[in-house]
Formats: sequence, C-alpha cells, structure tokens
Amino acid sequence: MSWNAPFAALGLTLGLTFGLTVCLALPALAEEPAQKQAPKSGRLDEVLVTATSHESRVDAVPNAVTVITREQIDQMVAPTTIDILKNAAGVEVYNARGPLSSSTYNRVIMRGQGSNPARILVMLNGIPQAGGQNGDFEWSFINPRDVERIEIVRGPGSALYGSQAMGGVINIITRKPTEADGKTVLETKYGSLDTMSASASHSRKEGDWGFYGSATVGGTDGYQVVPGDQVVYRSGKATNSGKLRSTNDWGRGVVTYDIDKTSGLTLNMMHGHFLNQGMYNFMHEFTAFEMAKKQADLSYAKKFTGGEVLAYASAAYQYSTYDGSSSSAPYNNMAKTGESSAYQRDYQGGLKATMDVGLGNTLSAGLDLKRTSYDRRYDNYGMAGSNYGSAGGDAQVWGAFLQDELNLFDGRLLITPGVRYENTSLFNGYAEQLPTVTRREMARSLLRSFTGRVGARLNVVDWLSFRSAFGEAFRAPTLNELYGASRIGTSTYYGNTDLKPERLRSIEGGVDITPLDDLRISLTVYRNHAVDYIDNVLVAAGTYNKKNIGTVDTGGFEGEISYTFLEHWRSFLNHQQCDPKLMTGTYVGQRITGTPTMTTSIGLAFSDPKLFNASVVNRRVGRIYNNSANSQVYGNYDVVDAKLSKAFALEASKLELSLEVSNLFDVRVRETSGTQAPGSLYTAGVAWIF
Repeated sequence: MSWNAPFAALGLTLGLTFGLTVCLALPALAEEPAQKQAPKSGRLDEVLVTATSHESRVDAVPNAVTVITREQIDQMVAPTTIDILKNAAGVEVYNARGPLSSSTYNRVIMRGQGSNPARILVMLNGIPQAGGQNGDFEWSFINPRDVERIEIVRGPGSALYGSQAMGGVINIITRKPTEADGKTVLETKYGSLDTMSASASHSRKEGDWGFYGSATVGGTDGYQVVPGDQVVYRSGKATNSGKLRSTNDWGRGVVTYDIDKTSGLTLNMMHGHFLNQGMYNFMHEFTAFEMAKKQADLSYAKKFTGGEVLAYASAAYQYSTYDGSSSSAPYNNMAKTGESSAYQRDYQGGLKATMDVGLGNTLSAGLDLKRTSYDRRYDNYGMAGSNYGSAGGDAQVWGAFLQDELNLFDGRLLITPGVRYENTSLFNGYAEQLPTVTRREMARSLLRSFTGRVGARLNVVDWLSFRSAFGEAFRAPTLNELYGASRIGTSTYYGNTDLKPERLRSIEGGVDITPLDDLRISLTVYRNHAVDYIDNVLVAAGTYNKKNIGTVDTGGFEGEISYTFLEHWRSFLNHQQCDPKLMTGTYVGQRITGTPTMTTSIGLAFSDPKLFNASVVNRRVGRIYNNSANSQVYGNYDVVDAKLSKAFALEASKLELSLEVSNLFDVRVRETSGTQAPGSLYTAGVAWIF
C-alpha cells in the first residue's frame, strides 16, 4: 500500500469531519458571550503543560496529551521514575533488566517509535536531556518523590524540539522549594530479591533563595540476563545464571533565586553512579555495565504581560565501561578478557520566547545549540584475539523554530502552524572494527532539514473538543549508529557511516469529552509513514550492521477513560493498538521488532487521608516481535501491580508506611531473547516527613 493513498483518504476524512464540525458549531459559538466559559473545576484542563513550548492548558493545545499528577504518582508502584509511565495511554515501557536497571536497558516506546531511545525526547523542566551518543536518558537519577508531574505529548514533536522527538516528548517537572520553614523526607524500602533503597531530601525557602537537595542509594539482585529456563554449568553441575547485583547511588541539588516576582534563576546539579556486577555465579568481579554521570543545568525564566522568555544552558559528562568474556564451552572456563571504556560530553543551550502580538495571535520562536563528543577507545573482548572495535566522533546541532497560535471565537478554535530548521554537523569520526582494519577517519558531513506541523483544536462546548494535526519529523543518526562497535553476548554490532536520516510524516485526529467534572474520555487515531528507518540487520553469523531498512507505516488507536467517583475512588482504562509494518525491503509486511502491538491498563485506586491509600492495576501487553522475520514472538502477558499505604500524623511530623507488589501473580514476563523479568517483587517501605 502506498503512502499517498491512505494519507489522502485519512486526511480528507479528518478534513471533512473537522470542517463539518466547524460549520455546525459556528452558530453556537456566535451566540456565546464575548468571553470563554471558565473550565470546570477539578478537570485536567486546568493543568499547565508545555506541548506548545510554553505553558498552556490541556484544553488549549491540539496535541494528544497525558498529564500524570503528583496524586497519581503517590498511588503507583514505581521503584524508579520510568515506571511512572508504564500505565499511560500510548506508552510502553521496557525495564528488561529488572528493578533499578540502567538507561542502557530501559526503553520507552510511543506510537511504534522508540525501540531506539533517540526517537523519544525526554526533557527535565523544559530542558532536553537526551545524550548525543545514543539519545538515552538516565531515568534512575530522578527519585519519583522529586517529581511534581509528567507531561506526555504523543506524536512527532520535531517542529518544536528537533531531531530526537519523532515519537513524542516527555517532560518531567520536578518539585520546587516552597517551604519557608523547611521540609525533610527520610525514606527506606526493602523487598524480595534483596532489593533495598534509602533516600533523603530537604527543601527550604529563605527569602528570594530556595534550596532543594536529595540523595538515594539502592541495590537489587533482580537483574536477569539469561532467561530462567537456561542454565550454564560449573564442574558439571547446573548453575543459576540469572542474577547479577545492580546498585546505584545518585544525588541532586537545586538552587533557585527569585530576581523579582516575574523572573528567576534555577541551577540544577545531578550526579549518579550505576553498576551491574557479577556473572554466572563464579565471576563476581565481572562488570556487566558501569556508568557514572555528572550534569548541571542553569535556566532563566521571565514572565511578562502577554508573554514569557526562557533561556537555558547545560553541561553533562558521562563515563561508562563493561567487561568482555570468552564464550568457549564449558562455561566454567569463561574468563574476563578485557574492558571497554567510553566517554561522552554534552553541551547545550537555548533561548525561546512567546509573545501575544494581537489579533488572536501568539508567536513563539526559539534557537538552540548542542555539541556532543563521544570516544570509546578500547574494546577488546579476547575472542580469538579479535579486537571488536573502537569508535568515536563529534556532533554539533543547531536549530530554530517559529510557531503561531491563532485563537478564534474567544479561544474556542485554535490553529497552530509551526516550522523548524535544523542543521547537524558530524566530524572527527573514526572507527576500527577488526585488527586487520586500520583506523578509518570519517569525512565531515552535514544534514539539514525543514520540518513542519499544523494542528487545530475546536472546543465546541465546554465539555466537547475535537482536534487534528499533521506533523513531520526528522532524526539524524546518533554517533553510536554511525561509528559504534560493541559486543552483546555472542553478537557483534557495528555502526554504519552511510546511514541516511530517518524522516516521518504523521496525521492524527481525536476527541476529548468531559461530560462530568470527574469523567474524562480521550480518543485518538493516527497514521505514521517513516522512510529510511534504521535498525540492526544480520549480515553474517553473529554480526549485525546498522542499516536503513526501508519504509515503515504505522496505524494506531489510543483511548483514555478516567473517572473519579464516591469522592475517594478513581478508576481508569487506557488502551493502545499499534501496527508498525515494513512496506519495503526483504521483510516487507513484517512487524517492526521490539514494539508491542497492543497494551491495555485498567486500574482502581482509593485515597482517603483519614484512612489509607490503595491501588491495583492490571497491565496487558500484546505480541512483541523479536526478529525481522517475526519468527520469535514474546509478550502476551498480564501483570498485576498493587500498593497499600497509610499515613500517621504525629505531633510535628508524619509517618508513611507502604507495601508494594510488582507482578503479583509471578507471571513470566519475556520481552527479548536475552532477558526475562525477575518475577514478583514485594517491597515494604517507611517514610518520615518533618
């Protein structure tokens, strides 16, 4: 099926539907008073979001948006921040190496995009966080208690945010210091699989200055590399090969200064360390993966009548390493054969401004610049004397965007056209793949792209809205995709300097219905068309190269229903159907690897400060294809999570007790050929707040 035919049909259908809706609604809009009705109290449209690069209400953006609030986070089973996303509509989270796992193994997938982390842009308080090497974000460095809310914007965001926003944008908003008399939280948790964590945080406001600091240490044996039905042998006896010890520690400090009532500075500093160690029970010194990262973000925000300005600068340094091992049988003869060290530096800055220019127009414009340097100097695995490769390179990206928000009929009709230009420069690239291949220097190259987006939202009445959008996306290959060389298990993966950038076009339509203050329904249909899609391709036994595999079409549906009833009860149902197919190439008609074809989450929560909080959620994951031929199929499982917590008020403080269960019924969860989730995890926690 060609791209033009289905898109033309879908576009015509959406256009006619939207046009008919406008025609039917215009008389009603004309009869309304000369001001927009105030939104109903308690509705999500009172929450401010950054879907349009500046603060707007949910009911004033044309995007498919989900906002996860602090109250909802308190009711979740979420050992790390990435777990907050796992039940959101249109989002699938892989935590394939168990609780507290690193970003190297974590993945967020939205609308069939995201098995590569570089297709989903993560921001922290509006500042992009994706690393230039792989595009990943270290989720474990943000304690879930630090999060005020998370905003999820589904669909291509390249017209605003550039290359790494093909599938969507996730913006993590953290808590700010507001307590004049100070607030301290001490918390510890312990559970099965020898899983433990201890954290402390303090927040205080002193005049114009604010201070916030937090620190966490944790560890677990719930790290599983080889599925539980596989064993290795030592001295002729079967040995459990499933467990390694994962540990992490991190700290975060925030300093704010209010210049005046309308402007201020924020300095955010983070440090984290992650370690997976031990292998096959007789190689305890083996480092499966280790990473340390330091980062500092400085931002300035100014609000004025009819507009706002945000400027930011960020610097990050990351070191990672992992050991190699021989793979000759018997397994008890395996030995550490070398280590692979990598260094990554990211520097970025940006400036964006929004201004009401009259006649219902609000203009937004911005400029940003990013520089990344990556070096993996040594990568010796000792396999038959082969050096599997060293690699590195630099990337520099600058971009500029312009967007207009046109409000008609007192804000009932919103139209948002936008465009972005981006320039990516790749240089200093080098690669060594085998001892017989000398070091190759890569020629400097430039990648340029214009991407556009136009969206529309019609608030027919206060409880009914229609929205539609057309967007383009562009993604330059990451440094690892271009120059990388690595070995995972018995497979070797190489980059490809001839990769073309991925490009995507998307169209969507949706409706938001809020017939009651406490009932919200959101439905969205979409279709994506991606060309020059990048994936691993098997070129020889155990050897993979990155290649542009062809055209991928994705059609899907997303639905959200949430209902709060009897004052203390909240229920929700989220469902997505996604069907990403290869339309060209060797595997035409096959599904893309690593993307679930369906996910459904249904949950019920009870919250009463005088009694207790409780929640139970069932998450259903459909088929996951693990290879290009679709002959390996995983997924098809249901996982139930439950949480019970109780707060006790003391004289000048509060004590919170909690019990959390992940995978209540110990279901076998298999997401890839090389990993299996560790099963049920029971965790008890106590927090003292004063």
